[in-house]
Amino acid sequence: MTSPYAWRFAAVVLLSTCALQAKATITCTVSTSGFTSVYSETITTANDSQGTFTVSCTRSQPASDPTTFVYALRANNGLNQASGGLNQATNGSGTANNITYELYLNSTYATSWGSRGTTDFDGVVNFGNASTTYATDTKTFYARVFPLQNVNAKTFTDTVTLSLRNSNGNTVDTSPLGVTIINTASCQFTTMPGPIQLDYTSFQAAASTGNTPYAVRCTNGTSYWLSLDAAPPPAVTTVIGTAGAVNLPYSLTLSSGSGSITGTGVPQSYSINGSIAAGQSGTCATGSCSASEPHTLYIGF
Repeated sequence: MTSPYAWRFAAVVLLSTCALQAKATITCTVSTSGFTSVYSETITTANDSQGTFTVSCTRSQPASDPTTFVYALRANNGLNQASGGLNQATNGSGTANNITYELYLNSTYATSWGSRGTTDFDGVVNFGNASTTYATDTKTFYARVFPLQNVNAKTFTDTVTLSLRNSNGNTVDTSPLGVTIINTASCQFTTMPGPIQLDYTSFQAAASTGNTPYAVRCTNGTSYWLSLDAAPPPAVTTVIGTAGAVNLPYSLTLSSGSGSITGTGVPQSYSINGSIAAGQSGTCATGSCSASEPHTLYIGF
């Protein structure tokens, strides 16, 4: 007979433990003021502005984290890149609703701030000592809106995306850089009107006429009026004078008419037409006399 037996064994559970070390980390973000520019296309020099950005960093383990954060900040070409690689702010479609600008690394406006390594904004956030947990680095960037752009009187906008990269080339944060360019409405005489000379002989059979040309330039899309001797609107397009010393009534009339005119951004030509009606005697104590009267031409917009 066999004797039953039991095989007994002990299960051994081995527990292995290890210590986990916290990984040193520096967390960084970027923020920016963007820039706003008030523009006038009649000015022949570039419209230059400035803005700032700030890189802010926090250390989780001051005792072991590095005391500096080396970064490169890149800027893309915005939402509406123009031909030739320039940035472009918009307000609608069509050439007159787009205005070009560029961002630069320094005040000499020699190097564009772009999306390549050679055009990065390079910098260092320095914590200074081992106990500091928060530090920032702020820099100035430069913006240029190019002169003599024939655009509408509007507010143009764009958004450039900034990418903050660490020393390994990894993007650690992004931020929008807002762009606002305000083109103000303006008008100017590009050719000033001159004197109108009306020669007349007593009781002459035909009217005496004369004129003076002039030209006006108003911002593209801007409504304006031209008026004699009174600020418009409404526009005064005909005035009657007497030239009192010679007692010859005359009229002055604007060729532009009484309605509003839309500016094109380039000079628009008009004339002031003068006339003395036929068959008048006039007054003159000698063989010939002259008289003059001043008048004012207004632009209203």
